[in-house]
Amino acid sequence: MRKFLIAIPAALLLAAPAANSGTKEVKLNDKQQAKFDKKVEGRVSGDPVSCISRADQKNMTVIGDKYLVYQRSSNPKTIYVNEPYGGCRNVDRGALITRRSHQNLCRGEIAEVKDLTTGIHYDSCAFGDFVPYTKETS
Repeated sequence: MRKFLIAIPAALLLAAPAANSGTKEVKLNDKQQAKFDKKVEGRVSGDPVSCISRADQKNMTVIGDKYLVYQRSSNPKTIYVNEPYGGCRNVDRGALITRRSHQNLCRGEIAEVKDLTTGIHYDSCAFGDFVPYTKETS
């Protein structure tokens, strides 16, 4: 009987937790929750999208190991909240590096958390869906 080794691409393995959201074990402390609540205050959440334009992002705010919040430069009324599968540990300790050359950040894309000065690799994480939160107009 022959035995076969089956290689499963990492992207497929990381996409598997999507059915369970993969982030139930990631918790925010009270201070982090207050920071998240302030970010989304006065905003209405929209339908999740799988990709956002890299060129359109003004900055990223890290909230605990649970949320990455992207502010748009072309429309500052809308922010995108990403909850990486399983969280993104240590992202506040270094830079979030992606390797794709296209112009979008997309669900399932793997980002590396790295100290750019020392080159130390802290962790990596895979993006979830990007949920838009838009300020309501008066």
